[in-house]
Amino acid sequence: MNYFTHLLLAAGLPVLGFNTAVTPPPLSVAPVTTPSPMISRYVWPETLAPQTPSTVSTPISAVTSPVLSPSEATTMILLINQARRQQGLLPYTINPTLMALAQKRAQMIAQTGDFTSDLPQYGWPVQMEQQAGISAESMGAENIAEAGNVQQAFFMLMASPPHQANILSPYMTQIGVGVAPLPNGVAISELFTGPNL
Repeated sequence: MNYFTHLLLAAGLPVLGFNTAVTPPPLSVAPVTTPSPMISRYVWPETLAPQTPSTVSTPISAVTSPVLSPSEATTMILLINQARRQQGLLPYTINPTLMALAQKRAQMIAQTGDFTSDLPQYGWPVQMEQQAGISAESMGAENIAEAGNVQQAFFMLMASPPHQANILSPYMTQIGVGVAPLPNGVAISELFTGPNL
């Protein structure tokens, strides 16, 4: 069991491959009408790989910066799953491999300033997922954000229809979230997949 898996199980969150029937306490989530003015930028979610795959030159294991705080990723997942429950959807199951990939993507965004789902070092999310051995019904969906903190990022993403569509997708069942520090906030990558094949 890796560090992320242990941490997520300790928080009572569902983890792929572990029987965890714990219901987390409800979170109060305020309705969103406009994104926070402190949010610096965001892009539309990328759900499909490009027609011509880009070259991936950096091995997935190459980025080794420390995690900002595992609780930051856990906070985002709790907020996302609360929003899903409010819409009558099942909560996402945390996939430890997606967690590790999302963390690497968030760290690369923070380190290089490349605010895109097609990272020069890794390519598109689906390319990283395939390289990591993931095989699921739907793959490659990613939300990225830069914000003052995780809560601001969540509200911004929920106020954006394409990002909200990833968060509330009835077809996606697994999630991985990565959070990396920025000088004035955080960089976030959220990866979503459907059920494993």
